[in-house]
Amino acid sequence: MPQEYGPSSAAWRRYRLWSWAFWIVFVGYLPAMAFVARVLGAGEGNAIFLAAFVWMIGFALVGYQKGNFRCPRCGELFFRKFDDRPWRRAWQHNPFARGCTHCGLPKWAAVDLGPPPPGAARPEVSTQD
Repeated sequence: MPQEYGPSSAAWRRYRLWSWAFWIVFVGYLPAMAFVARVLGAGEGNAIFLAAFVWMIGFALVGYQKGNFRCPRCGELFFRKFDDRPWRRAWQHNPFARGCTHCGLPKWAAVDLGPPPPGAARPEVSTQD
C-alpha cells in the first residue's frame, strides 16, 4: 500500500495518477462511444470515428506514461529491462512487476532503501511458504 510520506512518495503519486488515468481511459471507452453515438445520432459515422481515434491517441499516451515509469531509486525503467545476453538481446517487460527490474526496489516502497551494492544481483522473492 502506498505511503504518503517519504523521499520517493512524489514518484509513487505520479505513477498512481497515470495508473488511474490508464484504467479510466480503458474502461471508459465503451460508455464514451455510446454517449457520443447517442448525442450525435447513429448517422454520424465520421464523428464517431474521430472520437474513437482521439480515444486511441489518448490511450496510447497514457499507456506510454504508465508503462515507462522510472524507478525512484535507480532511475531506470521500473517494468522494463534489456536482456544483454549475446544470444538474447531483447527487452523484457513485466507490467505486473512487484519490484524494479533493475535494482529490486519494492513497488510502493516509502523509504529509499539506498542504492544496491555494486554488482549485486536483483533480490529474488521466495515462493515457498
